[in-house]
Amino acid sequence: MAYAIEVADFSKYPVQARALVTKHVALLRQLPVVFAALLLSEIIGYDWRFPAEQADIDRQLHYLSSMDEPKLRTVMAGFAGLPLSDAMKAERWAVAPAESIEKLTAYLWTVHAMDRFREVAQTYQEAQTQAGPEPAPAIPRLCVVVIGKGAAPGTVKLFQKLQPHGTYFKQVNPAGGLQQLFTAIDSRVQVHPSLYGHWYVDGGSPYGVAALPEQLVTVSYAGLAPLRNALLQKVNTVRSSGEVVGPESLRTLLASLRPDQLGPTETSSDPILRHFELSLLTEGSGTQIFSTTFVQWAGRELLRRARPLTLVLRFAPRQMDRPMNELLLANAPAIQEDPMGSLVDGDMGAYYTWINLMRLSGAERSTFVVWFEDQQEALAVGPSMAKQASSASACDLTQILRWLA
Repeated sequence: MAYAIEVADFSKYPVQARALVTKHVALLRQLPVVFAALLLSEIIGYDWRFPAEQADIDRQLHYLSSMDEPKLRTVMAGFAGLPLSDAMKAERWAVAPAESIEKLTAYLWTVHAMDRFREVAQTYQEAQTQAGPEPAPAIPRLCVVVIGKGAAPGTVKLFQKLQPHGTYFKQVNPAGGLQQLFTAIDSRVQVHPSLYGHWYVDGGSPYGVAALPEQLVTVSYAGLAPLRNALLQKVNTVRSSGEVVGPESLRTLLASLRPDQLGPTETSSDPILRHFELSLLTEGSGTQIFSTTFVQWAGRELLRRARPLTLVLRFAPRQMDRPMNELLLANAPAIQEDPMGSLVDGDMGAYYTWINLMRLSGAERSTFVVWFEDQQEALAVGPSMAKQASSASACDLTQILRWLA
């Protein structure tokens, strides 16, 4: 017998999520199991999501609720046609939708229906976006990426993938560069305050943390050391105890962790930020171990989820590669840093960050800067910057940021 969704299934959802699904339970009962499980997996974390994500969920529920029953069946036909085992139909998937989706994904791979699922999901996403597009940002987005701390200049040809899209500056005065950057960011934050709208991610210890504006949300690899160590200790404990077997079981365990389950870790008191910080370390591959991976993944997730007006990413030297068993130790011996390898990581990370920036609303007005820290090389992309251009004129970061405005 097929499972029928009940209000009692939401009893363990957080407060806001429970209220939202209870309000829309009649709609949820009309949706195909595959789609409803996907939607509930987003809604169940509603309390910990950024305003932009909550707005996405609200728009989607409004889009679905605005249809009459025949129209809804038409829109959902692709999802309704996906194969589903009898056991999965009978399972109480609304209680723990994320776990149900893992089973669903494995089943779709087994029956060779994953490509079909992707096509159906893409068609739906395009229709939903067209019906309710995300509003453009209040001001053009600004993303600044700082790379290469401690690396020697002249050994790597930088910004090759970005140069076709902007202007390369090779005579940047590096003196006081970080101070100039954060002075400009401070002015921007003060003039355009926005909850979770301005971010700074550092791969080491944050620069000038005492003087940073309050509304510039700051996350650093060094600041999350207690959380990283607690997480690595958890991984080692469950691996040695046999509690999990294989990478899939470990991923399921990590995805289900809550901040309070790792004990006091001296992170933010903001529950939304605490959940985000934990997700960076449980959902990203290598973010617990390599600072450059942490910064790149954090930038990707912030652009995808928070969609900030301002984003500063500062790459710091990561540790040298070592045997995996040693890397996974929470109390590993003192590390050796790899500035040159980190410069290469940062250069590629900057390019990926720009790609993700271009996927957001208002991309045509967005501005982007990447700077080799303490050196003379930078590149800027924006409506006011010539493409595939190079400048040998003396300048500094303050000037470059003004030219972009």
